[in-house]
Amino acid sequence: MRDALRDEALTALEISERVGVREREVIDHLEHLQRSLARGGERLVIEPALCLACGFSFRKRERFSRPGRCPKCGGGRIRAPRFSLGRR
Repeated sequence: MRDALRDEALTALEISERVGVREREVIDHLEHLQRSLARGGERLVIEPALCLACGFSFRKRERFSRPGRCPKCGGGRIRAPRFSLGRR
C-alpha cells in the first residue's frame, strides 16, 4: 500500500483495486498507516473530498471514507478524498 501511495494520490477505491483488498479494509489500513508514519520521516497527505455540485471542500472531515451528502447544497455527487505519502 505504501508503494502505491508514493507514486500518486489515490482514492480508497483505487487503492483497493491495486492492492486487492476491500475498500473498507483500505480505510482501516490508512488509519493505521497514518499513526505509524507519525514516528517516521513520512506523512499521509489527504486531499479532502469535494462536492462536485457546489465545490464545497470537506477540509475539516477527519474520517477517511467518502461523505454521503454535501452539508452545503445537499448534493450527493462527492469526489472521494485522495491519499498519498509526503515528506515531513
